[in-house]
Amino acid sequence: MAKLLSLEKVSVKFGGLVALNEIDLSVNSGEIVALIGPNGAGKTTLFNLLTGVYKPTSGTIHYMGQNITKLEPFDRARLGIARTFQNTRLIKNMTVLENVLVAHPDCNSESILGSLFLFGKGRRRRDAIARECIDLLEVVGLHRKLDEWAGNLPYGEQRLLEIARAMATGCKVLLLDEPAAGMNGPEKKQLADKIGYLSRNFNLDMVLIEHDMGLIMNIADKIVVLDHGHKIAEGPPEEIQQNPKVISAYLGGEDDDFDGE
Repeated sequence: MAKLLSLEKVSVKFGGLVALNEIDLSVNSGEIVALIGPNGAGKTTLFNLLTGVYKPTSGTIHYMGQNITKLEPFDRARLGIARTFQNTRLIKNMTVLENVLVAHPDCNSESILGSLFLFGKGRRRRDAIARECIDLLEVVGLHRKLDEWAGNLPYGEQRLLEIARAMATGCKVLLLDEPAAGMNGPEKKQLADKIGYLSRNFNLDMVLIEHDMGLIMNIADKIVVLDHGHKIAEGPPEEIQQNPKVISAYLGGEDDDFDGE
């Protein structure tokens, strides 16, 4: 599989605090990569690195063969890296459809004059953009709620709306920050099905932070484990499940059972 995104010996220091220490990580085309670890392990710091919110103290980040270490977040979004957040960042007083439209890159290129006088080509272009966004909402199961306020959606559906909005950017890599947080059992099952579907049918590579080990073990192709800023393990779910270092990091002792529940 081709390497799509990679970190090489990346470290992040905040004063005397080492948040990440010489992390190597790769995301290959077609993979779902899960990033796990105890609270404070450095998972969100790593996401902020990938999206350009933080710049590394040392090391490099490559995306599709290009060094993006110093690129700003908006430049990385244009290249195809998008994310959702642990706490939803929807525009809650806008409709479901409007939340997706604002993320579509072509919506930001229309002039004020052009928006006032829509004829022929301009109207067809706008209709095509709207159709694309509606299609994305159909993928996540929200196409019947186009005109509902985003803030009125159940929490699980707000999570799905965030995924549709991220996809509207045209991303190739989608970073999901605790997508199952606050969801009940059926909602988690729906989410897992959607993640698998998007990965298989939309050539969308995913990296997710998640604490639900049952969900992770079922959908991830590869798991990377962080602990206090260090990468302590990497491999397929069945291997991580039996790794003594991972068991120790999560449960405080190598004799405990780490069963993914």
